[in-house]
Amino acid sequence: MKTIKIDGNPADLTSVMVPLEAEYQDHETVRLESSIDGSSVEKTIFRVVDGGEDKWELQFE
Repeated sequence: MKTIKIDGNPADLTSVMVPLEAEYQDHETVRLESSIDGSSVEKTIFRVVDGGEDKWELQFE
């Protein structure tokens, strides 16, 4: 399972931007971990779309 560090509360996120070099698939489960307090949640990717500027946008269910 891949872990993505984010700022803020990971439970509130509905999408996140990641570098284009990273490979993610629809319906893959990832761990979102807060860089602030270390809290984390597991979320399933609903859709991976081109976020522009060499980024993927991971959208969650």
